[in-house]
Amino acid sequence: MTRPRSLESLERLGWRFGMETIRALLSVLGDPHLSLKCVHVAGSNGKGSTCAFMSSYLRQCGFQVGLYTSPHLSNIRERFRINGAWIDEIEFDNYSKKILKACEKVRKRLGHDPTHFEALTALAFLWFRDKKVEWAVMEVGLGGRLDATNVIENPDLSLITPIGLEHQEILGKKISKIAWEKAGILKEGIPAATIQYNSTALNTIRKVAKDRAVHLWVGGLDFLYTRQRNGFHWEGPGLSRLFIFPHRSDFQIMNASLAIAGMQILQQNGMKGKPGQIQRSMTEMKWPGRLEVLRKKPLILLDGAHNPDAARALVSFLRKEYPRKSWIVLNGFLKDKDYGTCAKILSPLTTLSLVTEPPSDRTEKGEKIFRAWEREGVSSLLVRDWKKALVIGLIKSGVSSNPFPLLITGSLYLGGACRNRLIGYKGLERI
Repeated sequence: MTRPRSLESLERLGWRFGMETIRALLSVLGDPHLSLKCVHVAGSNGKGSTCAFMSSYLRQCGFQVGLYTSPHLSNIRERFRINGAWIDEIEFDNYSKKILKACEKVRKRLGHDPTHFEALTALAFLWFRDKKVEWAVMEVGLGGRLDATNVIENPDLSLITPIGLEHQEILGKKISKIAWEKAGILKEGIPAATIQYNSTALNTIRKVAKDRAVHLWVGGLDFLYTRQRNGFHWEGPGLSRLFIFPHRSDFQIMNASLAIAGMQILQQNGMKGKPGQIQRSMTEMKWPGRLEVLRKKPLILLDGAHNPDAARALVSFLRKEYPRKSWIVLNGFLKDKDYGTCAKILSPLTTLSLVTEPPSDRTEKGEKIFRAWEREGVSSLLVRDWKKALVIGLIKSGVSSNPFPLLITGSLYLGGACRNRLIGYKGLERI
């Protein structure tokens, strides 16, 4: 077997689920994960934003906070942050070398290399430990029960965002099975919170929580949130307050509300905090790639919606914030995504679909996505090269006195590549 020369070379291994390899890798590194106080976040939509809200709040409380998320938009270093700043390039290279040496020892012990995601997860734990972060906010990569991040044995808090049908070839065909996999992050006696709009998913999570003696806060029952003119009102144990909220979408209100539930749980368990710190964390939280305006004239909007639930939330936002507008939709999807349903959801607001192929080994063939748009009766154009597709989108969105806005969606891989072309790393190095 050829020795990997970079972490990127491990991508050829794809995904491997199970805890044996990540445990072996972390053991070689001295089990850095065992020394960290952790918030662990799983779900289908909103994981990254919820993590960002939690990280922002903990920073407002004066802690040094590590944040590990995936995937990245434009640079892999985005996945690793301390107090909002991504890891330095030289430091990332040095830690990558340490991880590769550890991978070699794991290969000798187990007969195979860790996967790319396992290696990155180990890097995050090691960096956070060495930097003496006081809290680590960790986003699940895929699923939960067998995800590499689930090596966390004793988190201080677990959060589960809304669950939908996704990764069915891996997690299962039914929402109950997917929810069971994601509920695998719940640990015996460790408090948790969730927001679910699917009753089957909620019932599954509640059953797992009951079996593991988890005190579970449920959105809509144990805490409530209602949109107000300039924000939302949150009400639950220990707190009833109107929060001014700069993020315009309903689903970001939902993500923020789940994070507030997590903050209240931490406070009930001894962490000091004040409502004013929550307000500042809501105001200062930034999460690029979600309803992000890249340009104003002509309007270019980026959103990483890649499944039907996220597409519905996107359409709801567009109808509210940009009524009567039709969009040129530059889109591409990965193979395991329900692009047909996404096309159906987006079609009423689409004047032209520009179909392309995201820069990923898992990209779906553009012809299949193109046919899905055709079935919806939407005028479509297939341009496999995403760079050329972006140029065409820019031209078509600005050719008239009343230009159509451009929406880039369907995949964070596509969105990140386009974002990098348009504005580079602006707003990414520190959030």
